[in-house]
Order: sequence, then C-alpha cells, then structure tokens
Amino acid sequence: MSYELGRSKKPVLTAHSEMKTTGAAKHFRLSAELVRELGDRVAAVSRLIAIRARNDDAAELLEFALALPLILVMLIGLLDFAHAYNIKQKLANAAREGARVGTSLGYGDTTSTSTTSVQTIKDDVTTYLADAGLDTSFIGTSVSWTPAPSCVGTYYTTSGGVSYGLEIERCYKVPNPTGGDILSVKVTLTYPYNWTYGFNHIITMLVPSSTFAGTIDIETDTTMSY
Repeated sequence: MSYELGRSKKPVLTAHSEMKTTGAAKHFRLSAELVRELGDRVAAVSRLIAIRARNDDAAELLEFALALPLILVMLIGLLDFAHAYNIKQKLANAAREGARVGTSLGYGDTTSTSTTSVQTIKDDVTTYLADAGLDTSFIGTSVSWTPAPSCVGTYYTTSGGVSYGLEIERCYKVPNPTGGDILSVKVTLTYPYNWTYGFNHIITMLVPSSTFAGTIDIETDTTMSY
C-alpha cells in the first residue's frame, strides 16, 4: 500500500496487495480441495466398513447354519432322553411296588395251574403306572401262566415282532452266598418307547447315515425275597 503526493492520503491498491489477495484465494482453494479430498476418503472408508459389516453378517449367518444341526440334535436329544429316563424311573417304581405285593402274598398257589396272585400283582403294577400318567396298554390283559417249578406269569403284547409288557416270576431263585438259594419274586417291565420329540429323525441332520428305530425298549426289573 502507498500514497501519492498532493492528493488525499487514500490508500491505493498496488500489485503487492493484489498478490496477497491472490495468495489468500489460492490458500482457500487448496483448503476447499483438501476438504473435498478428505470427504471422499471418509466416504470410501465408510463404504469399506459397510462392505465389511455385510461380510461379517454373512459369516455369522453361515456359522449359524453350520451349527444349527448340532444345536437341534443336542436339544432334541436332551428332551427325548430325559423323557425316556423319567419313564424308566416310573417303571422301576411300579416293578418295585409289584414285587413288594408279591412277597406279601406268599407262594402257596404257585403249584396250581391257575393263580390269582399274579393277577393281584399285575393290577397293582398297572394302577401305579396309570397314576403316574403312563399308558398301560403295552401290558397284556390275559396271563400266560407256568406253574412251579418255573412259576412264571406273563402279560405280553406284541408289536413289530417284539414282546412288551409284564413278567412276574414267583419262584425266582437268588444264589445265597452262604449256600443254597433265596426264594424271591422278580417283576420285569418292558416298555415300548417311541421317540416323543423325534430324535430318531433329527439325528440324521448331523449323521445322515445313522439309523434309529422308531421304537426302543425300556426294561427294568426288581427282585425281592419272601
């Protein structure tokens, strides 16, 4: 900036000032370009993050798809085997109750061709099972009785060539450690368990070559001496 003589002292814009103005404009242009460049880079990073997030979602979905069969097998297996174990406990309690009643009846009628004691035991077992919420239709309604020395009465039903039901041995002999035998009552229950939650089908998701029968046997017995 300079002043001319003889005139009012007003500032006159010289080339030096114009250079300063031009430099400032250039500085602002560079700043604007830098902002745009940074904005472009931020947008590019944002796109990369979005793509990575989508890839992570896809990976998680794939991992879930691979783990789902194992999760289902474990869950359904837990439910089915727990249910089967609960049934086995009820059967064991019913067999124990039948054996207890059998020992109280004695074995006086075991030599007879017909006996009422096995029917009494059978009625007690079926009553216990019904009260426990189990279907007792697997126990036959008519007895097949073999008198002494076998003393065996059976109430069987047959399904798929397999016998299920109740067996009562009134003259069952348990070896005595001190010699001889201990005359006892043995009650055996064989129950047809159908996979309630479909474990036999769901296992093929994990092991396609596996085969599980639609019905398995749950057997329990109790022996008590007279």
